[in-house]
Amino acid sequence: MRTYFKSVNKLEKLIPGNIYHIFNKAIGSDRLFINDTDYFYFLQKTERYILPVADIISYCLIPNHFHLLVKIKDFGNLPKDFSIQNIDPSEIYISKVFSNFFNSYSKSFNKAHNRSGRLFLYPFKRILVDDDNYLAFLIVYIHRNPIHHGLVKLFADWKYSSYKTILSNNISKVSREIALAQFDNSKDEFINYHDENICKIGTEKYLLE
Repeated sequence: MRTYFKSVNKLEKLIPGNIYHIFNKAIGSDRLFINDTDYFYFLQKTERYILPVADIISYCLIPNHFHLLVKIKDFGNLPKDFSIQNIDPSEIYISKVFSNFFNSYSKSFNKAHNRSGRLFLYPFKRILVDDDNYLAFLIVYIHRNPIHHGLVKLFADWKYSSYKTILSNNISKVSREIALAQFDNSKDEFINYHDENICKIGTEKYLLE
């Protein structure tokens, strides 16, 4: 599967009801995650910061970067405690929540590893996901990312992704219903698309080569 996407816009507005691919990487040769504690702490912070404003469809964390695929909650389901006055206060509030999330993780990581300074390379990037085929493509791409970076031979062996969580029947913070809906609500189809690295018809417009 080719791994090139449509244009990235780090200023893309985070609008209630929309789905976004959000990602970032560490500055220079630094790492975002050094040990198991870092990975789990990052995920704990998503529960505190992100889940109140968005559903997590899939994710993958690797040593120097991360991918989050999220659906921003509808306006009526957003927390009622924001008071920023603007033409679109919800968008400003949501962006601020994500910024606070990354800032909080950076501070905790620096403290844990006796480090100082900026951790992330740039303000978090986001791409609007406005097509079901593209959404299915991204779910597969995100879960297979550890193979792309040579971390494992089998993507299912990577502990820090939502692949096994989506297949599990256990209670989870990941919105497996949204993910599986892109594969005809079938876990078998979900597995097949990942194993065969299938690119759904229609995703070609998101690829550059």
